[in-house]
Amino acid sequence: MWKGMKVIDADAHMHEPEYLWDRYVEPKFRDRVPKVSFMDGVFMVYEPDGKIIPKGDLQLRPPPSAWAVLEEKYGEAYRQWWSADIRLKDMDRYGWDIQVLLPTGNNGNFAYRVALTDLELGAAMCRAYNNWCHDYCSADPKRLKFVAVLPGSDVGEMVKEGRRAVTELGAVSVRNPFLPVGRYLHEPEYDALWRLASELDFPIAAHGEYRQRRFHPFRQLEGERREDIELALRGLDHALGFPCDNMTTLGHFIFTGILERFPQLRLAILESNAGWLPFWLGRMDDHTHGRNSVMGKSDKLRMHPSEYFMRQCMISCDSDERALKYVVDDLKGENIVWNTDYPHPDAIDPKRALPDLDAQPIPDDAKRKILWDNAVKLFGPRILN
Repeated sequence: MWKGMKVIDADAHMHEPEYLWDRYVEPKFRDRVPKVSFMDGVFMVYEPDGKIIPKGDLQLRPPPSAWAVLEEKYGEAYRQWWSADIRLKDMDRYGWDIQVLLPTGNNGNFAYRVALTDLELGAAMCRAYNNWCHDYCSADPKRLKFVAVLPGSDVGEMVKEGRRAVTELGAVSVRNPFLPVGRYLHEPEYDALWRLASELDFPIAAHGEYRQRRFHPFRQLEGERREDIELALRGLDHALGFPCDNMTTLGHFIFTGILERFPQLRLAILESNAGWLPFWLGRMDDHTHGRNSVMGKSDKLRMHPSEYFMRQCMISCDSDERALKYVVDDLKGENIVWNTDYPHPDAIDPKRALPDLDAQPIPDDAKRKILWDNAVKLFGPRILN
């Protein structure tokens, strides 16, 4: 609690243990899971197996400088590898009542990527990750909630695991599925997932999935110049990737009619700041109902994109966003939730998370909505169970 206001962190993360697959994948699949060769910071680095991870395939991850801040920023939590007990102590220390937890990089997210190559194995790894999440959150299931991952390469497996994760394991959301190349979220077969989310009353979490192309370094450069450009493009990729990908995802759900056809479906737009949203809502509105609609529009959209957003979507904000005041003014404090990104290396210092939000020039009633009320609307009654 912060100054009398209850607090939900709508987008925090796990740093999964190196033993995740060894202990949680069903025994019949353990010989097929690529082995973790070593940990690079908080990321699992896998041995190439010739099928799932070809030799020479680079796993993109932050540079070593990112890891240097972990112990300084998180202290004992880092030394205990963010155990559930130490996380709960940090939540008490910083005033966070509930955290919603998503996977990290080449760890939990690896499961749904494997499913694109090997459905049976990837589905088993998704189950393993979700089972581990359930065990982790069982330390205090009223305060620790998780977002499940799904094998997006098969609709039947995806829906089956989504239902299991929510009804049996206590997941409060599922990640927007990562589909095989050439498949799209608006295709009729994926209606089964949107129908399930509407039926069970849970949101889909879009979390800057890098569905779009990444930048590639200038291969012709050598030495220090190439290294400098690679680092610069990695930073640019991160700066653009999350908001631009979420802009695309949000637009896709609206323009292709998913939110029109499933008015009970809710969408969480996470970890991409909120400052871009007024621009994007205005531009989308103009492309469906304004002068830019001459470039192409669907006649099946009964409302403006901004109206679909206000009816069915929420966006997470960072405490230290320069443009947050303008988003709050534009949305009147509605449809915004708050996140810490704890315990990632680029997350806000946990000591500053709530003080920095409190210092924003926004009304107290908007802070209360952002810290609690809007997240309860987004995740539904499960967040309070």
